[in-house]
Parts: sequence; structure tokens; C-alpha cells
Amino acid sequence: MKTIQATIYKARGAMAGVRGVLLLTLMASVLLAACGGAPKTAPQAAATPAASQGAAATPASAATPTSAGKDQGNAAGQGGQQGDSEFGLPEAEVVKRVDAVEALIATCMRDAGFEYVPVDYATVRKAMDSNSKPSGMKADEFRAQFGYGITTQFIGANSQATMGAGEQNIRIRNGLSPADRAAYDHALYGNNPSAAFVVGLDSEDFSQTGGCTRSAVEQVFSPAELGPGFVNYQNARDARVDQDPRVIAAEKDWASCMRQAGYSYGSSNEIKTDLANRLHTITGGAAPETLPADAQAALKQLQGEELAIAAADHKCNVEFVDPIKKKVVTELLGPAAANQ
Repeated sequence: MKTIQATIYKARGAMAGVRGVLLLTLMASVLLAACGGAPKTAPQAAATPAASQGAAATPASAATPTSAGKDQGNAAGQGGQQGDSEFGLPEAEVVKRVDAVEALIATCMRDAGFEYVPVDYATVRKAMDSNSKPSGMKADEFRAQFGYGITTQFIGANSQATMGAGEQNIRIRNGLSPADRAAYDHALYGNNPSAAFVVGLDSEDFSQTGGCTRSAVEQVFSPAELGPGFVNYQNARDARVDQDPRVIAAEKDWASCMRQAGYSYGSSNEIKTDLANRLHTITGGAAPETLPADAQAALKQLQGEELAIAAADHKCNVEFVDPIKKKVVTELLGPAAANQ
């Protein structure tokens, strides 16, 4: 296009009057045609979900990743390649799937007799970011206070039911009677109101979802993506690094280090799956404040264990895995990639 603009600019200087304008227009048309045909009319944008769901909601088509790592993954993930977002997908594909799930949830809820406004991607992404790590907290601070954030950031049913729901749906839900609100939650989440779509997408595990949420994700995500467990969906770059024999050996050293600390796990993903399963066994998805005293005591003990495991995991990673991974990434992908 720069060549086209330069040619038109030179032609403009040699033309005068109406004849010059006509020739200029003709030349632009010919040059544009040479680059792939006349410009097409931009397709009409599809209706954006819930414009008022967030104060400054971004249309899904314009949404951008919130982290540098995901930005870089998107650049590598265009054209159907794997990305660095949830489930190893390009961000654009995650946007499409969020829109599809939200539209299906709205239809299902309408059939169940409730109003539900599809939530825009920007609202979902913001909720996922806040679910993963409170704003402004450094990694060390988060680990010391919350561990992995699986049992320690467990949100009660009432709060969880509004996570990523958007302002309109929160207003709709709050306007219902207690009985109707319970029916609304059951229609949306089934028997586990803590398993919101945002939580499942963020953890890459929809195994606990129910109701209209489950019905929707089953139509959009593959059986492998539904769970159970924290499946490690990797982009090609990470897979290349993790398959290096030196990294595999370092992971074995990590597992040995963890055993010495009193924890028998083969990977960090196993830790997260175990904690999530034990959490659900204790709470059944109910809010902590509604649990009987013995369940609350069990939850408190599990939370303390999560903090201890996270500390041991970090120590063993720093000692055995991180230095090797950095060396391998530097060799395979360059110093810049190792510092990301």
C-alpha cells in the first residue's frame, strides 16, 4: 500500500483540474485492483453482547489480551496455529468461544424462564484476571497469602454466582425473590453454583459445571477440554521446551524435592487437581460460611496445606527447574524469550 500511495502522490502533482482528479481516481482503482481487487464493503458487525455489562466494555472483536505473554502467543497463534491463551488457543479463538457460550447460555436460560444477557468478552477476561490474582499483587505476595488461590480464594456461592456475570445479569438476579434467585442459580449452574463459566475457563476445567453453563460449554469445547482435571494445554514453544531431556530430568529432580518435603506429586498440575478435588469434597460447591463446623475446620486445614505445598513447589522449582528451563529456552529461542 505504501507503493500505491507514493504512485498516487506523484500522479497528483502532474495532474490538474477535473481531468487530473478523474485520472487519479482511475489510477487508484487500477492499483488497488492489482493488490487483490477493489476494496470490499466492511461486513456489518454482529450484535455485541450486553453493551452495558461493563462501564467500558470492549466489543469482542476489539478485545486485546491483558498480559504480554498472551499478546506474544496471539502473534504466533494467528492463522489457526496454537496460541498462548486458555487451552493453548489463540486469543481470537477464545473470544469466539466465549461469545458462542454466552449466546447458548442466554438461549438456555430463556427456555428455563429467566432473562440472561450474553456477557461480552472484555467482562469475562476482567473477571478471569481478578479470579487468578488480585490486582497489584506480586507473585511472591500472592503465593504467601493465597498459595495457588484454589482453596484460599474460594468464593461462596452467592459471590461466585455473579463472577463475570456482567452488570445487567447481576441486576436481574438481585431483583429476584430468594426462591426465584435459587431457581435462577440452579438453571444457570446446576448443583454447583461455584462453577461459573469464568472459573472453568480460567482453570481450563469445566468438569464441575452444570445447568445451562454445562449445556453451553459441551457444545463449544471438546470432551478433552471439558476436564476433569487441570489439563496442561501447551503452545508449540512450551511443548518444545518441556520435551527437552534436560527439562524432563529437572522435573524428576523437582518431584524428588517435593517428596522430601512430604508431598508426592508428579507435576504442579497434579497439585492443583488434587486441591480442587479435595475442596469440592469438603464444600460440595457451597459457600464456606454455610458449612457445618467440621467442614469449616477441614477447609481451614486444607487452606493451610495449600500454602505449605505452594511454598515447597516454589522452592523446588527455583532450585531444580527454573535454571534449566531458562538455559534451554535461551538456547532454543534466544535470550529475549528466556526473560519473558
